[in-house]
Amino acid sequence: MAIKCQVEELEGRELDSYDMITILGLLKEHDYREIVRRYCPLGCNPSEINLNLSTDGHYTEMTVQSLAALALSAKYQASPQQMQTLIRRILCSHRHSLIVSKFRGYGVPIDDEKEINLSCSVGNTMADLVANRYSSASEYTRAVKFGTSRVEQEEQRPLDHYDVVSILYLAQQNLTQRILERYLPLEILNEGKEEEKAVRFQSTAGDYQVDFLFQRISNDIRREMPERGNVSTATMHQVIRRLFEGHRPELVAKELTDKGILITPEEVSQGFSLARILNDNYIEMGFKHL
Repeated sequence: MAIKCQVEELEGRELDSYDMITILGLLKEHDYREIVRRYCPLGCNPSEINLNLSTDGHYTEMTVQSLAALALSAKYQASPQQMQTLIRRILCSHRHSLIVSKFRGYGVPIDDEKEINLSCSVGNTMADLVANRYSSASEYTRAVKFGTSRVEQEEQRPLDHYDVVSILYLAQQNLTQRILERYLPLEILNEGKEEEKAVRFQSTAGDYQVDFLFQRISNDIRREMPERGNVSTATMHQVIRRLFEGHRPELVAKELTDKGILITPEEVSQGFSLARILNDNYIEMGFKHL
């Protein structure tokens, strides 16, 4: 029987994309010790952590290593954030050709069209992420409708979980105008009134329908905060990632209660909403169990 790491023991689940993205986040913070504490099984080599992910289109492997010394190399051309981006696009089944095009645009050399190989180093820690496209995977699974926002038109796909996370990241950086330029329908962006300039779309996260709203607001208008209306965007991100991977309601509820947001597993399983006012922007996510 394989020895389990702390996360597997405490949360009673197998490791998945949630953990790959978490590890890369800890890597950005130069916290390899915490990576080992959570993800290295007792008695195993703490200098190397391996995870893998299988989706309909790709098989992805990630290795994180701590070395005594790390020589400068052109190999380490990516960043942990770009690796997180690759994982999210794969999870959302974005077209392989779109993913390849995006990473070439980032300056990442891709020689083999069927394989995307990213490497990065942070201090003496290196990470390798290799995504192999299955030979049987189809580039187009079915015809889909998409809107007129810049992202949808450029990438020829509807907005999804990837975009929810992207907007949360941009909102944390107070990049409101960039969000509106990317995600508003072009007719609203160009000709709409200020009160019409709201980014609204539905996506799915595991067994939940997610109704997402982002809107710039005027702070001179009195506004009632909804229930659970002071949730940080970082916590929203954690919650939607857990729901996407189908984590148990108890784990989702604990993610929120640990941050002082009271909610029961029963409420999570039935449906709930989270909201935040951040930098004169209003963000709301409604989760409906399907």
